[in-house]
Amino acid sequence: MKRIRVHNASLPPAAARAAEHWIAVVKGRQLRRSIHVTTLAPGMVAVHLQASPALLQRMGLQHATTAALAEDPPDAVTKRLAWMSLDPRRFSGHVVQGDALLDPCVRPAGEAAARPCARINGGYFNFRQRACVDRPEHLSIGPLRTQGGTPQPTLPLPPAFADDYHELGFADGSSLACAPLLAEQGAPVFAAKASGSPLYQLPRDFAFERGDQVAPGVLWHAHDANPRAAVSLPTTADSGCIRLVAAPMTDRGCADSGWTLAEFSGALARLDRLGGQHGPPNISLNLDGGESVALLAWTEGRPVLDIRQTAQPRQVGNLIEFRAAACLRSPEMVRCVKLGG
Repeated sequence: MKRIRVHNASLPPAAARAAEHWIAVVKGRQLRRSIHVTTLAPGMVAVHLQASPALLQRMGLQHATTAALAEDPPDAVTKRLAWMSLDPRRFSGHVVQGDALLDPCVRPAGEAAARPCARINGGYFNFRQRACVDRPEHLSIGPLRTQGGTPQPTLPLPPAFADDYHELGFADGSSLACAPLLAEQGAPVFAAKASGSPLYQLPRDFAFERGDQVAPGVLWHAHDANPRAAVSLPTTADSGCIRLVAAPMTDRGCADSGWTLAEFSGALARLDRLGGQHGPPNISLNLDGGESVALLAWTEGRPVLDIRQTAQPRQVGNLIEFRAAACLRSPEMVRCVKLGG
């Protein structure tokens, strides 16, 4: 029987409280088979959850449905949700973009390579040149700045969805555009916004069978179940940890193993509230999803976490990377600013 695994008994206080919370909420063998908590480095904790819809509902990570109200049969579908908690006193984030597509699995290089490092896929980009056939594939949808605030060539935001976009900015001046805002003040704001709205659904005359495509950055995929990724950020300097979240599908052919953006919004709102008694909830933003989903970590140059949608990693237009500092310092705030509207 698999059990909850805590690989380092000296978990940071926030991570220890989170682990204790899940054990208290859902006791017994089912949870012990489903959740794994691992300390990867000081200030870096990974949580990997693979559970049935019923268990997710009991944990507050999925709204109750008819199927989820009863215990699932042994062969029921499972969903995956993984997140990495980072101490903002130890880890600094930045946006990575080059002159071509990036492989997220390439080991970090340079003098800081020996320090713990975490990566998650970034925002939307000109995948297969579906946003603009005349521009390079690696270009970001919406503004992107690299270290020092240097603006990079990008593609414009989709006008119909400009109001959904926010700029995610880091202390080194780098930033990128993300959409939509999933949760704020512990509430699933996108779930409420998208409810019943045709804007976030495929048009009635849309047909993949005849070659119709969803352009990168357009949110027509919101009501469909897909692999998802997100970032959850503290709203004050001393209120909590940064969480990098990945939700790959266990079976792309089974919609129940994926997440609609409304469902994902609810799950992120729940994660944002972890440790809420010690400060205000986090705020969470959606990142690119689908085959781009990748959450990775290295310590001393060795891979210690690799959660992806595909065995063969998809190259992406941009990444978000966090590296550990040599010593503790004042927490660095990651800012979230609305772009459209």
